[in-house]
Amino acid sequence: MGWTYTYRGSTPVKQFLADHVNCENEHARWLILDIAIVKMRTAYMAVEIIQRDKETGQLDRATRKVVAFVFLLDYRPSDPDYDMGYKDMDESMGPCESECPERILNLLTPTDYEYALAWRQRCRDTIARKKAFRLSKDTVIETRPISFQDGRERTRFKVISCRPLRLLCLETHTICRVSRRTLQSMHIQKRAKLPINDNEVKI
Repeated sequence: MGWTYTYRGSTPVKQFLADHVNCENEHARWLILDIAIVKMRTAYMAVEIIQRDKETGQLDRATRKVVAFVFLLDYRPSDPDYDMGYKDMDESMGPCESECPERILNLLTPTDYEYALAWRQRCRDTIARKKAFRLSKDTVIETRPISFQDGRERTRFKVISCRPLRLLCLETHTICRVSRRTLQSMHIQKRAKLPINDNEVKI
């Protein structure tokens, strides 16, 4: 599906999305159980879907399932008429975005859809990588060679600050700034503790 642009105004983003997803008709009911917005650009939702019995018109709990919806988000605050854009999909479409929080994944009911299963696994792999890469002060990190603006490549660092992230290069005793994303993609292993020195350089 393509992008849809509409007016959000002062409505909070989560409420705006709930207004677009939560609905009921003669066939079924759709209800968001939980929603998470990651980096303000992607919304992940656990959506409960219950079909109605064709004869009685009542919600049939036996048909209950919880699936993941993924909405890509765009903001145009200067547009007076179309200040909010979204592109919606569900997990059976195998979204490229795979940073769904664990709490959302844990609400989903089992599925047989191949793309949905693959998507759920990618999300869990992302979660596992992040858990394995949690940084703490004095942790020693070894990486593949990272190039810096001074022309040098560095591979061994000690974390001297987590917020903001600052590393001490153990080879040159220079304080370095490296993004978490770069560090995560380049790291080989982490170890425990070590001592300090200074001089600052960045990628």
